[in-house]
Amino acid sequence: MTPAPAVSRIERLTLLAEHVGNKRFRRLGTALFRRAGGRLRPGGHDVLLLTTRGRRSGRGHTVLLQYFPDDDGMVVVAANSGRTALPDWYLNLMAGPQATVEIGGRSSRVHPVELTKDEADAVWPRILRKAPTYDRYLRAAGRAIPLVRLVTVQSPDPTGGGDGR
Repeated sequence: MTPAPAVSRIERLTLLAEHVGNKRFRRLGTALFRRAGGRLRPGGHDVLLLTTRGRRSGRGHTVLLQYFPDDDGMVVVAANSGRTALPDWYLNLMAGPQATVEIGGRSSRVHPVELTKDEADAVWPRILRKAPTYDRYLRAAGRAIPLVRLVTVQSPDPTGGGDGR
């Protein structure tokens, strides 16, 4: 496999603007998503709200992320706008056993499963077809970008009953 071409100066400036914009408008994006009942789809992409517990603070942190539907859940990409550091949401998610996802006005508890290299290699082409800008993140990051499957945690039956008999 040939090495990916370097990221241009314009692409680096674009990545910086994306990163700064994501940080500055995080609360606004979260509020708009909730106000729209989860029907907000920037650029036509599938997005979700992910709430994790801070690994140091213990406080809840919510981010708006693009996701990719998957047979066993949904896959999110820890790209951090192509930065060399992993995103805080990823570090929090992997440090805590569970998180909450909001999609379409519905909330679910999830647990993370990081994809193995072979699994990620199989999923990346589908991600790049749906969101080609991730190629720029891959080239800029200079690191492997983790893919995480968010698997819904089934809530126990509140009635305590099994099959209803």
